[in-house]
Amino acid sequence: MSPWSNESSGARINIGIGTREIAVGPRASRWTWMRKSTPPSEPFCVPMPEEQCFTETGVFNGLRAALDPAPDSEAAPEKRTPAHIRGAHIVLDDFWGNHAILRGDFRSLRTREVDEVALAHFADAYGIDAEAVMVRACVQRGGRAVFASALPRTLADGIREAGASAGVGVRTLKLCLPEMLNRALDKMPRASAMLIFATDALMQAVLVEPKGWVGYDAQRLFAGDACDPQQVAVLAEQALERCAEGTTVRRDECGLTLYGFDIDPAPLNARFASVTALASPVGKMDDDTGESFARRLLEYAQ
Repeated sequence: MSPWSNESSGARINIGIGTREIAVGPRASRWTWMRKSTPPSEPFCVPMPEEQCFTETGVFNGLRAALDPAPDSEAAPEKRTPAHIRGAHIVLDDFWGNHAILRGDFRSLRTREVDEVALAHFADAYGIDAEAVMVRACVQRGGRAVFASALPRTLADGIREAGASAGVGVRTLKLCLPEMLNRALDKMPRASAMLIFATDALMQAVLVEPKGWVGYDAQRLFAGDACDPQQVAVLAEQALERCAEGTTVRRDECGLTLYGFDIDPAPLNARFASVTALASPVGKMDDDTGESFARRLLEYAQ
């Protein structure tokens, strides 16, 4: 069982925690799908106060407001979280955690030993106390690499406490990138390629080869970056340099797959072997439709 899980009973909901707002929606079940005559409830979003965006305080206050909206809140009565709901499946924007791909021989290590290696990496890389983070690690087939994720313990504990105050238990708590990557790999070519995901505040890159994961990189996205093809091209080139360190991967032989970008690929075509832009349920926030990134996170809570 993941250390981020807390088993509970009762009905279930999905929650997306972005950097600026919290989205809440019903969790689809087999019974829900069978009852075609009953339309599903629509998800709703609760914004964080502007001064609390990108802070743990904003997450905790926003989560309490989303799970137990006040009578005069923007959430319509029929969209509020029913009192009987007890289980929540939560996906967070990757801004709230860290990821790493560690290369080595992990074939003879037990799960606890792999977690300790991942924990040591995050502690060394970010100069933090090992007790301050919670780690989840997955060894790739063949045992030559590990995909590891870390979440601040204060954030995980605070989310559980905020849910408990509204009578909601946290069944799963996970970052978004591993879920996006799992779905994206099915569409990947067999040759070396780099996947780049645009989320609300980050551009994340994962380099893969036929034998598996090779490297990971994350860079902050500021307003307008995801819509600027020249800026994306520069960031992608920098990401490949860091991801491919210690490998034989060459930029002019590496394909690029973009998720969440809507840009002219010409500057990228000049740098990489090929460029493919794929639609993604979780991409950059749509300024035209007003669809929020937190709402899109709900797709990966299922």
